Amino acid sequence: MHRKLPKPARVQSDDERVDEDLNIARFYMRDENYQGAYLRAKDAVKIQPEYSATHFALAETAQKLKKNDEAITEYEAYLKLDPDGEKAKAAKKALADLKK
Repeated sequence: MHRKLPKPARVQSDDERVDEDLNIARFYMRDENYQGAYLRAKDAVKIQPEYSATHFALAETAQKLKKNDEAITEYEAYLKLDPDGEKAKAAKKALADLKK
């Protein structure tokens, strides 16, 4: 008699995981759960450190949590990776506000 083995769950790709982390981080931000958003954004940066959107998300959440030094570092990382990106203007404004 042979036992049937359970089907293995499909493993997420790094891209899928990061997209999920960013979507959940945005949800938490809208819900004002800044700590939850921060943790998901931090995970996304760990998985794909060269993806500018992860740094922007982490910067926004760090700023909400008054982690200003980290927010500055992450906004600068975003601008280094994507100086003309769609959120470059917002990143530059946030940096100016943080450095006052």
